[in-house]
Amino acid sequence: MDDVLITNIQRCSLHDGPGIRTTVFCKGCSLHCPWCSNPENLAATLEPYCKDGKDGVYGRWVSCDELFAEVMKDHQFYEQTAASSGAYAGMPGGVTFSGGEPLLQFDRLRSLLRRLRAEGIHVCVETCLFVPIDELEIAIENVNLFYIDIKILDKERCQRILGGDLEQYLDNLDRAFSVKKPVVFRVPVIGGYTDADDNMKKIIRLINQYPPLKVELLKEHSLGSSKYLSLGRTPLQLNTVTDDMMKQYRDRIVAETGLETEVCKI
Repeated sequence: MDDVLITNIQRCSLHDGPGIRTTVFCKGCSLHCPWCSNPENLAATLEPYCKDGKDGVYGRWVSCDELFAEVMKDHQFYEQTAASSGAYAGMPGGVTFSGGEPLLQFDRLRSLLRRLRAEGIHVCVETCLFVPIDELEIAIENVNLFYIDIKILDKERCQRILGGDLEQYLDNLDRAFSVKKPVVFRVPVIGGYTDADDNMKKIIRLINQYPPLKVELLKEHSLGSSKYLSLGRTPLQLNTVTDDMMKQYRDRIVAETGLETEVCKI
């Protein structure tokens, strides 16, 4: 069976990798980050919702054949939009798997990944990396560029707040870098969760230990609030991280690592 549970396929995406991309949002995650902006992608099941007085269901099962047909609709734009400079120089557009945690479904996606590789389509994945090693190995075989989150690097807080095993994350990170795959680190800056000075110091040490192509800082936001409400949940109130704090964090990473660091616009 190669059916995959997704919530959305976003064509002509400009923020999920180099060039023009088609982003596939997979449903189901190994973590439960309180600030997640895609709460509809946390549970690996179909979920009923009510939004603006209308009922619906988050999630649908699609075959790898259906996904291949959809992502190939824009294949003529992928090579045409290759980056000419910066960290992505020479990398074309392509397909990005996001979520949730897409690696949890990479065994089901194996046939699609192989077809994309055979077609020469550039593949990115956005991952928290809290996944079984077997799923990571499938990604290593088929993915061209990894976006890897760095969130909470204290073992107890990582388990309590996120539901993640930090040792699993660190082991997977070591494996991903051992094969010399291009990596971009994404660091969500969330007031009261990831912005503590001790956590920032640990993140910078990790970045120095595993130098990526670049670092992206993601400022907390409330764009997912309506989706929480549609699921009958209360969204986290996020309003403590300022633009000035983001600039200071970026400057600190640049000063201590020498790496290209960007404060991303949502």
